[in-house]
Amino acid sequence: MEETMRLAKKLQKLREEKGLSQAELAQELFTSESEVASWESGDKVPEIGYIAKLAVFYDVPADELTDDDTPDPEEEANDAEAKKAKRKKINLIYWLVWAVIYLAVSLVTGKWGASWTLLLLGGAIWLIAAGFRWVNSTK
Repeated sequence: MEETMRLAKKLQKLREEKGLSQAELAQELFTSESEVASWESGDKVPEIGYIAKLAVFYDVPADELTDDDTPDPEEEANDAEAKKAKRKKINLIYWLVWAVIYLAVSLVTGKWGASWTLLLLGGAIWLIAAGFRWVNSTK
């Protein structure tokens, strides 16, 4: 059922990108508007002949229409949000650890002023790591 919904979303997205209504697409494919609507709602799967026509019409490989590995835009958005939340947690944990180290070193040595170098070192390491993440995200 999930595969049917992915196909339905792909078909609707391709049609909307072309700026067509369901009726206009149905006319192009020599089928009914209700048939196109049922494909896009996931109620029905297009017959193989229509898959071929849709692939030619949209200028995409037929296996791209039926391929289940193509990510769902909603799933991509959820994944991006999850990654962002995970990064925030990692950053929070990182800074909490550095703060604890700073406080521990300061308490043990009694040199609060000299311990600031630890926080500066932590900030430098964090900036370097953030730079590497940014470089890797632009590849």
